[in-house]
Amino acid sequence: MEFLLNEKSLCGQFQNVSSFLYATKSIVRCIKLIHENTDIPIYKTMNFYNCNVTKDETLCDLKCYGLTDELLRFKSSLDREIYEKPYWDQEPVHDVSQKFFWNEEDVSATSLAEAAVKEGSLLSFDLEPFNDKKLTILSGDTNYIVDSVNTPKYLVQNYNTYLNVNRKKLLQIIFENTRIDCSTIEDKYGADILEREEFDGLIKSLKKFVEHESWESIALDDGLEYKKYTPKNDEKNWFRGLKYSGQTIMKFRFSSKMRCFGYRKENKFMVLRLERDHSISENG
Repeated sequence: MEFLLNEKSLCGQFQNVSSFLYATKSIVRCIKLIHENTDIPIYKTMNFYNCNVTKDETLCDLKCYGLTDELLRFKSSLDREIYEKPYWDQEPVHDVSQKFFWNEEDVSATSLAEAAVKEGSLLSFDLEPFNDKKLTILSGDTNYIVDSVNTPKYLVQNYNTYLNVNRKKLLQIIFENTRIDCSTIEDKYGADILEREEFDGLIKSLKKFVEHESWESIALDDGLEYKKYTPKNDEKNWFRGLKYSGQTIMKFRFSSKMRCFGYRKENKFMVLRLERDHSISENG
């Protein structure tokens, strides 16, 4: 398994340096996830720094003035990546004299051709044709399917076999910027208590939850059974104590027995605990 930075995804599409760096947060996070969790190399061309960010500026032209500290950190992370080995074009695997095409465009001697023959995946900057897509690369009578990764969500959903991101972080990435917030899950009652199939069922139900048009439609979904947690007495209250005092605890199902507990905060459902055996739900 190898990743290649896609130089074709940087073609001067950004208006200015700030808009480029804001859009680049996503791919920098992908790079960080790969380096933190694997030894998988990220290849690029030796002259990647010559890629155009804006119409008139290349990566090596980027200046630091006027940038926030956050954007400076992203620029620094990106610089470390593009100026360090490995470089695939030092010893390309594919025959650079051979013709490769993508969308009828000649992509011979590019990372697209190299990824095709190398059976690698592309890490692409924010450009619609490359954003979390499977690309078909043609060479002679051969069709190659190459994955183009742009977001952390797509990365963890398709490559966690290699990344082994822990389940809590995985849920946080998958449901980032949705009505589900998994940052509040208690470790003792979190996703690690679930078997593999049970965890898959949880993700499926969470996706169903966020795909609803409104909270009203969630409440009407008989499959989810989203409703208030109502323990019979204080002794049976799974959330008794000061920590959740004043919170209206809600729950919904992700299997016939299993339940997800949490509370609503504005337009977010803050996930707190998971239940496997229905023993808590039987009492509320």
